[in-house]
Amino acid sequence: MKLFRTLSILLLTLLIFSCGSDDDNSQQQQSTQELLTSGKWYQESRSPGSYTDCEKMSYIQFMTNNNFVLESFENDGDDCVSLGLMTATYTLSENTTVIISFEGEMLSVEIIAISIQELTLLTSENETLVFNKTEG
Repeated sequence: MKLFRTLSILLLTLLIFSCGSDDDNSQQQQSTQELLTSGKWYQESRSPGSYTDCEKMSYIQFMTNNNFVLESFENDGDDCVSLGLMTATYTLSENTTVIISFEGEMLSVEIIAISIQELTLLTSENETLVFNKTEG
């Protein structure tokens, strides 16, 4: 009887600890491609330099069909105006490099970090660009 009680306590303890907090992983890990194409990425910061509040309305969007959209905003006197949409194509290479093709020109940027809410890129001119999912 004492052995049964000891085993029961041991099994109950194992059961409690084995059902730990894996609930945090209820979302499956997303691939770089899935994160990249998860919506609009708004300009947040750059180094060296900075963005104005108007420029922070600018965004890039990577589509699942390898199209790339960029809408830039700029101050025009007291107004913040769109410079229009630019479309291009892109390729994701080895989950770390984005190669953008536009009118025969190619631009390569390195993905430094990517998560559901933030994207950090490094340009060939050693400029660090940070994007997030929040406009402005």
